[in-house]
Amino acid sequence: MTKKNLATISTDTLIVGAGFSGLYLANILLDLGYKSFIIAAPDQATVSDKSYYDFRSRGVRQDSMKSSMLKAGKRKSNFQLVNALVNGIDDELTYLNSFAKLKPSFIGAQVIDPQGLLLYLKDKTGDCRIYDEVASIEKQSGHFIGKTAKQTIISQRIVFCSGGNRAEFSKIFSEEKTRNNIFTIAQRLGCATMMLDKIMYHPFYSKKGVCLPSDSLADFKVVNGKGQELKKTNELLQAHNAHHCFDEILDEFRKNRSCFAVKDKIKIKLAPQPHYRLGGLKIDKRSRTNQKNVYALGECACGMHGLGRIGGCALSEIIVMARVVAQQLVKK
Repeated sequence: MTKKNLATISTDTLIVGAGFSGLYLANILLDLGYKSFIIAAPDQATVSDKSYYDFRSRGVRQDSMKSSMLKAGKRKSNFQLVNALVNGIDDELTYLNSFAKLKPSFIGAQVIDPQGLLLYLKDKTGDCRIYDEVASIEKQSGHFIGKTAKQTIISQRIVFCSGGNRAEFSKIFSEEKTRNNIFTIAQRLGCATMMLDKIMYHPFYSKKGVCLPSDSLADFKVVNGKGQELKKTNELLQAHNAHHCFDEILDEFRKNRSCFAVKDKIKIKLAPQPHYRLGGLKIDKRSRTNQKNVYALGECACGMHGLGRIGGCALSEIIVMARVVAQQLVKK
C-alpha cells in the first residue's frame, strides 16, 4: 500500500481555534491588512450534557479563588483592561450594557453561524483558509510544523485560540470518549500552563440563585453577597445545582441582544456561553506564552487578569487581547 503524501502549505501565522476568539482575531487581522494566516480547529470531540452538568456542580475550593487574585492577578493590567473597554472600543461593547448585572467579563460566546463568517473570511483573502483539526505541532529550525489529517502546515507563529475547559474531561470522566489536545500540543512545544485543575464560579444575580463569591473591582478583594471579604477556610463551596438560574439569565439576554458588531457592515451572531476554566496556557500582558512566537487567546489563556476572575477568558478579554495579538503579528 502506497503512503499518501500530505499537502504542504506555508503561512505566516497558524490560528488554532475556529471559535469566537479565533474568528474575531482573523477579522482584526484583516482590518489591519494582514492576510497571511490559516485557521485550523484543535483536535477535539464534544462531551455529553450529562458529564458537562456533573462537572459544573462539583464546585471549587474557596482558597483557589483567593490565590487566583494574589498569585496571577496583575493589578495594573486589570485597570488597563477596564480603561480599554470604556475608552477604547466602547462601540463594540454597547450591547453588554443591558447585561451588566451578569458581569459580562465572565461570559464567553458561541458563534451561531460560523459558516457565514468563514465564507466572508475566504472571500476577503485567498491566503485565509480553513483546514482540518490540528493533531500535532512541532518546532523545527525556527518555524512550526502543524499536522492535520490532510495537510502539513508550516508557519512562523502560532496563536492558540480555543476553549480550554473540555481539554480535561477525558481525565475526569474516563467513560466519555472526549478529546481536546490543545494543552498537550502547547506543552510539547514547551508552553507553561497553570491552574488547570481550577474551575470558575459564575455569580448569580437572581433572586432564585445561590449567592456565590464575586469580585470587588475597587479594591481587588474576593467578597460575598454582603460585601464581606472572604477568608481562607479550605472549604468546598458547592453551587447547589443552581445552573437553571444562570440559564434563565442567559435566555433573557438572548431575547434582548443577539448580535455582536465586528465592523460597520459585518456582524457575528453570538449565543452567550459561560466559561468555567480558570487555568490554562500562561500568558503575559501581551498574550505571549513563554515560547517565542507562540500566543494564547480566549478560554485556553490564563494569568493575565487574576486567572480569569477579572475580564479573562471571555468576551471582554478576547475583544481587547485580540487587538493586542494582531498588532504584534502585523509588526513582525
